[in-house]
Amino acid sequence: MSIQITADLGPTLVEEGTAAHRSELEQIAAAVREQAPGTASALVDWAGTEISRLRAWAVARSLLAERVSAADREAFRLVA
Repeated sequence: MSIQITADLGPTLVEEGTAAHRSELEQIAAAVREQAPGTASALVDWAGTEISRLRAWAVARSLLAERVSAADREAFRLVA
């Protein structure tokens, strides 16, 4: 799965609300579901609170950033 997460999605979620970005959050939830099923569930729990979804966004973003960082380290190791 390929998704693009921009640096400004976090502030945009705060300003516009998570419901306005439902499809992006569903994609992110799918991307982290295996590694963090609770985070994925909270991210798309539309009956839950806004703050719970925003907290889940922060955790999911960290997980995805770690993946990118690990991939960059691996690519460097292959090239170096």
